[in-house]
Amino acid sequence: MPDATIDLPLTFSVPEMFRDIDFTVSAEANTERLIDDLTGLDPRPTDDEIAHAIVSQQAMYEMLAAAGAVYAGILLSGPTEDEPDKQLGSMLLSVTARPSELSNEDTVHRLARTMGAIYPDAEVGVVRLPVGPAVLLTEESKVPRPVNLLNAGGDPTVVRQLHVFVPIPGRLAMADFAIATENLAEWDSCVEIVGQVCKTIAFV
Repeated sequence: MPDATIDLPLTFSVPEMFRDIDFTVSAEANTERLIDDLTGLDPRPTDDEIAHAIVSQQAMYEMLAAAGAVYAGILLSGPTEDEPDKQLGSMLLSVTARPSELSNEDTVHRLARTMGAIYPDAEVGVVRLPVGPAVLLTEESKVPRPVNLLNAGGDPTVVRQLHVFVPIPGRLAMADFAIATENLAEWDSCVEIVGQVCKTIAFV
């Protein structure tokens, strides 16, 4: 598991293609790494796209750190030789510690019912992972600014999120494995990635 800021009794693996956000260093240090990554892309993003990426990442760093994120990583994608017209895009993967009323399997079904009532427009269900049952929640929302790190546009955009809430045995807590992206054309690939991550979860 990548370095975490919170000690949780679980491990998980993230694909190497993700660029980890390091919560043990400053937002500025993470920004320097992001700039190096962006300027190394071919074709290189514009100065406006890079500036937008810097502001977006600093905002995400503060938000995730305040929420108690255990891990956060960004997957950048863009034009390739096979797909020269592919747009620049990004996906955010995060793992956050959340409080829970119960520490057993019952919390999954209670949480699913609660989430369904609170978010009537979201898709909510229960799935069984190798480590046990978990709650899935998929929702879309419009935000005034794109969360796509490489999108410099200012119009509202649709952001789709998938949360996988995994109860932690013996603790009144759960781990929230989440992805967020506005690149809906690649949604199936995003879901597959978070599914792969969840299959690696192990309690210690």
